[in-house]
Amino acid sequence: MAEAVSGAVSGGIGNSGQANIGSSTTAVASIALIANDGSPINVGGSNPAGAGLSAGIGGAYLGASFNADATRTAGNIVIDSSNNTLSGIMDAINKGNFGVTASIVSDGSTGTGATPNRLILTSSATGQSSTMKITLAGSGGEPPDDALVSLLGYDPGGVQNLSQKAAASDTKATVNGINVTSASTSIGGAITGVTINALKVGASTLAVTKDTGGLTNAVNSFVKGYNDLNTQITALGGYNTDTKTGGPLLGDSTLRNLQATIRAQLSSSITGLQGSGLTNLSQIGVSFQKDGSLALDGGKLQKAIDNNYADIASLFAAVGHGSDPEVQFASSSAKTQAGNYAINITQLASKGTLTGNVALPAETTIAADTKWTITLNDSTPSTLSNTQSVSIPAGTYNPSQLATALQSAINGVSAFSNAGATVAVTVDDSGMLKLESTRYGAKSNLTVVGDTGTDISALFGSATPVQGVDVAGTIGGYTATGDGQTLTGAPGAPIDGLKLTITGDTTGPRGTFGFSQGYAYQLNTLATGYLGGNGIIAGRTKGLNDTVKDITAQRDKFSARLVDVEARYRKQYTALDTSIASMNTTQSFLTQQLAALAANK
Repeated sequence: MAEAVSGAVSGGIGNSGQANIGSSTTAVASIALIANDGSPINVGGSNPAGAGLSAGIGGAYLGASFNADATRTAGNIVIDSSNNTLSGIMDAINKGNFGVTASIVSDGSTGTGATPNRLILTSSATGQSSTMKITLAGSGGEPPDDALVSLLGYDPGGVQNLSQKAAASDTKATVNGINVTSASTSIGGAITGVTINALKVGASTLAVTKDTGGLTNAVNSFVKGYNDLNTQITALGGYNTDTKTGGPLLGDSTLRNLQATIRAQLSSSITGLQGSGLTNLSQIGVSFQKDGSLALDGGKLQKAIDNNYADIASLFAAVGHGSDPEVQFASSSAKTQAGNYAINITQLASKGTLTGNVALPAETTIAADTKWTITLNDSTPSTLSNTQSVSIPAGTYNPSQLATALQSAINGVSAFSNAGATVAVTVDDSGMLKLESTRYGAKSNLTVVGDTGTDISALFGSATPVQGVDVAGTIGGYTATGDGQTLTGAPGAPIDGLKLTITGDTTGPRGTFGFSQGYAYQLNTLATGYLGGNGIIAGRTKGLNDTVKDITAQRDKFSARLVDVEARYRKQYTALDTSIASMNTTQSFLTQQLAALAANK
C-alpha cells in the first residue's frame, strides 16, 4: 500500500507530528476459504497463487461436529507392515465391508516429488447427515503412526487431513405443495401406501388409482386358461361322433378324475375368509356353461371391483387374516387346511440381552486399545465365526454417545454383518446400558468378555446375559412349534405347515385366525399332485410303462416257446420221416421176398 502527498502537510504513515516526507508501506494478509456446509470449493482463475490460493477443488467444514449414527455400520481395519501401502489400505477398507468404498485415482502429475495417486473414500449411504470420521490408534496403547494420521485422519469437527470433494445431500421435493425430504432417492409416507422413487430433478404428476384393468385382465386370463385346459382334456378323452373316433385317452380314469376334481374345486366356496364379502367365483361373474367351459360376466366383475376390490385376490391366493392385527400370516404348506382357528399364546418370543445393573455416569471414558470378545447368536455346537474380537473406540462419551459407539463397533464386525447378526444398544430410563441381539428366540444370545483396556464391568456392572426364548402357544387348539416370533402348526394336524408371526406384548387368547386357499392356489396344488415327480400322472405313466414291459416280456417268452415247439415238431417230423423211410424199405424187401416165394411154387 503506497501513499503519495505534496505541499506543507504534516503527518502521514510513520510520520506523526513531522513534515510529511512521504512513505511506502506493504501490508500482507492470508486468505482461508472454508465452506460452512461442507460443500467443495472450486478455486480457478488465471492466477490463484497471487491470492495465496491453490487451484483445484477443496474445502473444509466450519464449526461442524460428528455424531455417530447407530443405524449405520462402523468398522476397524489393521494397517501393518503387510499392507502399509496406498493400495494395501484401499484393499483393507474394501474388505472391511462397513459401508465405505475405497478407490485410487491418479491426478496425472509427474516429476520429482510428485504424488499423483489419491485415495478416494465414498460412503454407500445417502442423505445430508451422511459423513464419516476416521480415527487412528496404535496397538498396545502406543500412539498411532504420524504418517498414517497425516494421510487418513479426518474429523469433521477437528483435524481434516482429507478434504471432502462432494457433500452428501437429501432428496428434496414438494408433494401437493408440502416440502418433503428423504435421506435416499425413495420418498415414502408423503402419500399413504405409496413410495416415490426420485430419479431426476423436475416436476411430474402422479395419479394413484386402482389397477382395475390389470385385475380384469388377470381374471380373463384365468378363465381362458381353464377353457384351454378343458378343450385339451376333451380332445384327449372325448369321442367325436362325426368322425366316429375317440381321443387317445378315451376312457382313461386318470383324465376323468382330473377333470372332475378341477370342476369340483371351482364350483365350491372358499372357507376361512374372515370379513370378506366374496366366497365363490360366481360373485365376480365367473360361472360354468352347459358345455363345461367358463364364462365371465363383465358387469358382475366390475361391481365386485367397485365394492370388494381388496377381497378379490383372496379368492385366488392362499391368504390369512387374524382378528388380532399383531398375529400375521407368514406362509402355509399344501397340507394346511382352510378354516378359522383360535389363537392362544402362552409365551412371547424375546431377545438375548445384557442389561447393566448400575447407572452410567454423565461421562464414561473408554481406554485406548479396548477390546472385548463377543459371542453373538451362537449355536450348539458352537460355531467359531459367531465369536469375534471387537475394538471399542477410545474416548469420553455421554450415555447416548456410548450406546451409539458400542453398537457401531459391534455391528461393524464383518463376520457378524455377513451372518446377518446385529445388536441394538440403548440406555433405559434408569440410566442402565442395555445390549441386545436384534434376533428373537432361543437362538438369540450373546456373551461379552473384556480382554484389554476398559472392562465391561465399568458399563454393565455385574449383570449377566439373558438368553432369548421362542414364542409358544396353540393354533386352533392344536400343538404348534415356536421359532423366534414364528409359530408353526404341527404335522398331521389341520394346521400342518401354517406359519404365523406373533408380535405384541399380550399372552393368552389372541382372537381367531382365518386361513383360506384360493382357487389358483388350489389348482396349483392339484397340478403339483398330478404333474410332480411323484404325482398321479407320473405314477400312471410308470404303471403303463410297466405294463408295456410286462407285455413285451410275455411276448418274448411266447416267442421263445414257439421256437421250442417248432424245434420239437421238426424233431418229431424228422423221426417220423425216418420211420416211414425205414417202413418203406421193409415193405420193399417183403414185397421182393413174397414175389420170390410165389415164383418158386
